[in-house]
Amino acid sequence: METVRKGSKGFNVVQLQEFLKKEGYAVQPDGDFGEKTRVAVCQFQQRNGLTANGVVGQKTWNALAGKTNRAIDFVRVATFLNIEEAAIRAVCEVESGGRSGFLDDGRPMILFEGHILWSELKKRNINPEMYQAAYSDVLYPKWDRAKYKGDAAEYGRLEKASKINHDAALCSASWGMFQIMGFNHKLCGYNTVVQYVDDMKANATNHLLAFAHFIKNSGIDKPLRTLNWDEFAKKYNGSGYKLNQYDTKLQKAYLKYKKIARPD
Repeated sequence: METVRKGSKGFNVVQLQEFLKKEGYAVQPDGDFGEKTRVAVCQFQQRNGLTANGVVGQKTWNALAGKTNRAIDFVRVATFLNIEEAAIRAVCEVESGGRSGFLDDGRPMILFEGHILWSELKKRNINPEMYQAAYSDVLYPKWDRAKYKGDAAEYGRLEKASKINHDAALCSASWGMFQIMGFNHKLCGYNTVVQYVDDMKANATNHLLAFAHFIKNSGIDKPLRTLNWDEFAKKYNGSGYKLNQYDTKLQKAYLKYKKIARPD
């Protein structure tokens, strides 16, 4: 979506105003970005931890779209899984860091894992040791937190890894709101990792649906349904989940959403 601000006119402004109106702001979708719309945007930005400058760039668009569309999606997925909505929202918050699942430039959040690339290359009968010297920042046999660069810089690591093997690289990154690894694409309902990644790029609803299929197909829905945070954390985040207090963070986020009658 293009950036709009006071003085802008047209369809994008109408869509902005419709989003704001659904969120309870007193604006009319007339396509004219006037003072009332600017004030509403500033209020929305302030309430959602954004820079309250009244300018609607990609970050504000993502927040608006997420608020409007994901509310009903969360309800549907919670019903489908027979899991409390607050529990699903808790996983989303902890995995995405409370963000929309997308970077400011519109690409889905990723985290590239070089030790996973090592194993993915082996699955394809490619010897990772042949590439380790030239690709030491994206290819290594054991997990190394120090290799992370974060946010958009992770795409640079992904691009470099793709020079060795494209599919293996896609399988070695976690994607979107729920940070599900690419190698789990079949559990998410996709035949290929390319299909999975393409859908993760499209919208946040796809992130949520992929998560629903993933935890159901892998049996991780059961501990989440019973709010067994230790068991869910271990199965979803790995055996080292205690190191980053993953279970504690999940429970804290769940209790927060449990107290909110209408999260959005």
